Amino acid sequence: MADDFADGGAPKGARPPPKLLLVEDDTTSASRLSQLLVEDGFSVEWIDNAKDATHRLRTGQRPDAILLDYKIPHGDGVVLARAARAQWPGIPVVFVTSYTEVVQREPPMDPPAVLISKPVAYNELISALHALLASVS
Repeated sequence: MADDFADGGAPKGARPPPKLLLVEDDTTSASRLSQLLVEDGFSVEWIDNAKDATHRLRTGQRPDAILLDYKIPHGDGVVLARAARAQWPGIPVVFVTSYTEVVQREPPMDPPAVLISKPVAYNELISALHALLASVS
């Protein structure tokens, strides 16, 4: 029945999809990852550089989690993640990067960020996201 659904087919009263902010400069990777995440029930906002992501952090609504690369144009992911945590303490952060050794040398975040190496094992990423989101809900 049409009355049982609102907002694109979601049942009335259903939880909205978790909102993810994806900061990734590789268009192919971001597009494919976004597609998979949407298929798994997430809402994804993609930004391709630190400057725009910093603006988004200051002016936008809180996402449920942030996925980001370390090396992004106009900044680095660790600085961006710390800015997000300053804005929204405890927000789940997942680094998806080829620079895992660089991120590991940074002082730890509290709570810790999850670090996933590229190329991404999607099952590892989705498991980490579900665990992080369950821990903050």
